[in-house]
Amino acid sequence: MRQILFQAVAMALVAGSPVLADSVRTESGSQTGTIVSSTKDAVQLNKGGSPVEIPTNEIIEIALDAEPFDVKTARKMVQNGQFADAIEKLQNAQAGNNELVNQEIAFLRAYSMGKLALAGSGDRAAASKALLGFASGATNSFHFYDVARMLGDIAVSSGDYASAAKYYGGLANAPWPDYKMSALVLEGRALLAQDKGADAVKRFDQVLSTNASVAGAARQKNFAAVGKAKALASSGDAKQGIELAQKVVDNADPQDKELFGRAYNALGLCYLKSNQPKDALLAYLHTDILFYTDPEIHAEALYYLTNLWKQINDPDRATDARNLLNDRYPGSTWANKQ
Repeated sequence: MRQILFQAVAMALVAGSPVLADSVRTESGSQTGTIVSSTKDAVQLNKGGSPVEIPTNEIIEIALDAEPFDVKTARKMVQNGQFADAIEKLQNAQAGNNELVNQEIAFLRAYSMGKLALAGSGDRAAASKALLGFASGATNSFHFYDVARMLGDIAVSSGDYASAAKYYGGLANAPWPDYKMSALVLEGRALLAQDKGADAVKRFDQVLSTNASVAGAARQKNFAAVGKAKALASSGDAKQGIELAQKVVDNADPQDKELFGRAYNALGLCYLKSNQPKDALLAYLHTDILFYTDPEIHAEALYYLTNLWKQINDPDRATDARNLLNDRYPGSTWANKQ
C-alpha cells in the first residue's frame, strides 16, 4: 500500500520553541510547511511563503499538524494490518473544521473497511459504499489512486470484473509510468482470477518490458514477475515461474511485506505444481510467519498450508491452519474453498 500516508510529527525549532508543521516525506527526503491544497496528482506545500508542488507518486508519508493522536494511532494500526482496531480507534476521532484531517479520518476508515472486506471479514458492499462516499466528498484528494485500486480489488473479489476494469482505469490514466504499470499488474491479477492465464501474461510482460526510471517502476516490475510466475505455474511451466519468483525474493527489499508475501505465495504455487510439497510448504510458511499483514495474501497462504500439512501427514497443523483461516478470514474466497 505504497500511497497510504503513515504519519510522523514534524518538528522544527524556532526561537528555541518547538513549532509543529505539516510534513511531506518523499524518496529524496522531507519537506515541511503548510499544505494549502491538493489534487489527485499533487500536494501544494507552502514553505515560508514559497509554494512547492509535490507529485502524489513521490509521496511516502504525510504528517498533518492538526491531526489528533487517535488518527496517528489508527494509521499505525493500518500499517500493521490491524484494520478492525483502526476503525474502532477512529470512532471518536474529531478534526473540527480541518478539511484535510477530516479526509484522512474518512479515508483511513473506508480503506480499513475495504481491507477487511477483501479478507472476508467485512462487508464488501459497505466498504465499496464508504470508498465511493469518500471519493465523491473529496474529489481533489491525493488518496484518489488508493481508492481506485481498492474499489477495483473489491470488484474482483466479488467477481465483478467489468467494474474492476473501470476502477483500474483510474490508475491507467495517471500521468506517471509506475501507476500505468500498476494498472496493468492489477488487470493481470484480475485475469488470473478468471483463469485467463495467457491474457494475464500479456499484461505482465507489458510491465516487464516498460522502460521507466521512476522510483516505483522497479516495484511494479517485481509484482509483474510474481504475477507471471503464478500464471506460468498454472499453465505447466512452473520451473520458469520458480526462477522469476526466486529472483524477486533474492533482490527486492524484504521490508516490502506485500511484495514478499505475494512472491512467496507464487513460489509456493510453483513448487506445488512441480510436485515439491515440502518446498511449497516452506514458501507458504514464509508468508504465514513473516509477511502476513495483508489479509488477502495471508488467507491464500493459510489455505494452501492446510492442504500441504495434510499432504505431508501432519493433520494437527493442518487443522490449526484451517482454524486460523476460518477465524480470521471467514468470508474470504480462500475460506470458502475446500
